[in-house]
Amino acid sequence: MQIKNLVAAVVLAVFLAPLGVFAQEKNGTVAGYDEGSRMLTVKGKDWEQKAKVSSDAAKSSAALLKEGAKVKVEFDDRGGGDVRVKSLSAR
Repeated sequence: MQIKNLVAAVVLAVFLAPLGVFAQEKNGTVAGYDEGSRMLTVKGKDWEQKAKVSSDAAKSSAALLKEGAKVKVEFDDRGGGDVRVKSLSAR
């Protein structure tokens, strides 16, 4: 019985582990924003991430897209280098 529970826990962990990889929430500072391509660059202490912002998010969060703004951002990695901003808020 204990072996079945252990195997079930391992199988569940293997299937759920990748879910945390695709969406990452981080605190950082806006290093730049290109309005034409809607690409946002956010820097943290030891990381930098570029991601595309949806047009709706760009309109509603215009004040947060200025260089130097302190933000909490959730990235959605769609694979193949396609990283999108899932949510953006002030911290």
